[in-house]
Amino acid sequence: MKIISFHSYKGGTGKTHLSANLATILARKGFKTAILDLDFRGPNLQTLCGIESEVTINDLLFDPDLTGQDILVSFEDQYKIPLFAAFASTDFRKMGDIVRADKKQRQRSLKRILRLRDELSENGFDYTIIDTSPGVQMESIDGLVISDATCLVLKADDFDISGTKSMVTQLYSLLDSKNYVVLNRVVAETCPPEEGVWSSADLKLVEKFEKTIKDEMRMDVITSIPCFCEVAREGSRNIFSLKHPEHPFSQYIEKLGNALLKGL
Repeated sequence: MKIISFHSYKGGTGKTHLSANLATILARKGFKTAILDLDFRGPNLQTLCGIESEVTINDLLFDPDLTGQDILVSFEDQYKIPLFAAFASTDFRKMGDIVRADKKQRQRSLKRILRLRDELSENGFDYTIIDTSPGVQMESIDGLVISDATCLVLKADDFDISGTKSMVTQLYSLLDSKNYVVLNRVVAETCPPEEGVWSSADLKLVEKFEKTIKDEMRMDVITSIPCFCEVAREGSRNIFSLKHPEHPFSQYIEKLGNALLKGL
């Protein structure tokens, strides 16, 4: 089993949306895929999937008797693809338990995350996609250290690039994974770009940002995804590629998946 995590310097970059859509694309290819929500401070995967889960990863971290089977939600019957999810709790009390956890509890939590990873592998999962908390949180680091590849998601603006550069310098040099940048929600001259294809002017802008990232962060941009009005309009109400598999956005996610699989 291979693990791919999505991370960002700050919230609002679209990493949850990208991770859920990538998991869907992989499941559509026939791969048994799980998505884990480790964004304990701002969980919204339940909203995206349109589901209320009573037993969550938060419960697993504090209850030694729970297993992956207790928290995994199957979408096989609903979508006819081998897609599963384990959600973070939206209960503020349980979110607070994670934030206030002491050193011993953090160690127990990491052990249970590792046990969950092993359980998924033993149960025949091909890929696990992890949505992490933004920034340098311990629960984010737990997800990053068990990953085979990390997608660092940022928007094409100087503020995001500057903050992300600082985090990369301090954190990413310590990771043993393959690390890539996903440049998301790039505002094109023509919005949305016709059939998802960059104009010559937009292409120059994208190449400029990609060069800045490579020069300053020493990381490759694995893909640059335009800002599509249709995606923004639907917001976090559903997994976009499930409803619109032929849309250019879904094609970008498929290309991202193919590039990641090639690198693993």
